[in-house]
Order: sequence, then C-alpha cells, then structure tokens
Amino acid sequence: MPNKMLLNSIKSLLKNNTFLTHVDIAKKLKKDKAKISGYLEAMVDYGEISMKKAGNSKVYFLSERINK
Repeated sequence: MPNKMLLNSIKSLLKNNTFLTHVDIAKKLKKDKAKISGYLEAMVDYGEISMKKAGNSKVYFLSERINK
C-alpha cells in the first residue's frame, strides 16, 4: 500500500518547483533515492506527474492534467 503522505509530499514539492530530479526530491524529503524513484515511476504510470529526459537525468513535474 502506497504511503499517501509521501505521495502528497512529492506532489507538493513539484507544485512549488518547476521540475526536479529524483535526487533533488530525495534530498528535500530526506528519503532513500531508490524508494523515491519507485514512487516517481508509479506516479508517471498513473498520470499524476510527467517525466522528461534531460541528458542523463530524468526530470519530473506535475502533469498538465493535474495543474488545471
């Protein structure tokens, strides 16, 4: 069962920032990078957030559907 507080924290961070990498999010939330990566990938799959490749990194941001 997903940690709803963690999901809401991720959404809140992305709402207050244009985009962030999984490392940025993990540092701000003081959580394990691997755990955050898993949550981010699941959130992308469900359409809650979007992801784009930027060089060797992936940047995450709120999807347009959520912003409206």
